[in-house]
Amino acid sequence: MKKAVIILLITVLSTTIVKADNWLSSLEDAKKIALGTNKLVLVDFWASWCGPCKRMDAESWRKDDVKILMQNYVSVKIDLDTNRALAAKYSVKGIPYIFIMDGNGKVIYQQMSYKSKSDVIKLLTKYALSTAFLTQDLINYYTKENFANTFRLAYKYQDYSMYLDADLRSDFLEVSAAYFKEAEKSLKESEISDKHFFTQKMELYNIQKNLILDKSKKALKQLERINKKNLNTKNINFYNFLYYIAYKDTDNIKEATKLRAQISENNLKKAAHFFKT
Repeated sequence: MKKAVIILLITVLSTTIVKADNWLSSLEDAKKIALGTNKLVLVDFWASWCGPCKRMDAESWRKDDVKILMQNYVSVKIDLDTNRALAAKYSVKGIPYIFIMDGNGKVIYQQMSYKSKSDVIKLLTKYALSTAFLTQDLINYYTKENFANTFRLAYKYQDYSMYLDADLRSDFLEVSAAYFKEAEKSLKESEISDKHFFTQKMELYNIQKNLILDKSKKALKQLERINKKNLNTKNINFYNFLYYIAYKDTDNIKEATKLRAQISENNLKKAAHFFKT
């Protein structure tokens, strides 16, 4: 797989049209390069007649300190006039419109507006992240969008969000939710025999999302609505883990202690990271 990605990357780099200021002109090529370099994609929808776009080029994008930060991304400029279908796909109705996406085109950040140099620096600094933790799963999804690959990428994004600063978590959890939504649809259309197990699992991941967002009381209410007797046995450990986190997070030490013995070593390690202990 790695060899195939390297060959793909070399091919893309040798054929991609690059503007003089190092912006790519193809989103598809930018996504492929991002997958091969563990980077996010920076997208600028623009047009030659757009005054604010020209101002951003002169006052923001062309500045040396901005260019240094842009090295953390695969940057692509999309001409609105020649890419109407792509603009419609991302609901671009005004420009300049800035996006930050993953290598599969899932939107992490978006905003339509002129941005000053300081605003651009703040934005590019905030999202200057490596996607190495997700690389193989991003590539698997890009190669084949089936249920297994989509589901795995969805929960890997959720796990990834736990390593991020608080002001980034919600953005990446939304990306996770987008993949989970796709996974739910794919599951219904698939011929997988154990659909009930995966449906329950996704419900539990939705509860974990609330725990990551420090919504422990909401998570507890969700857990209380689940009848443990109806859970697939393979989901019990995850269910206990979520209760353990929720109890501990709400200072119910007595109940958390009772559950601790029922939780796997791997989940206890995860819990330790969850609480930054």
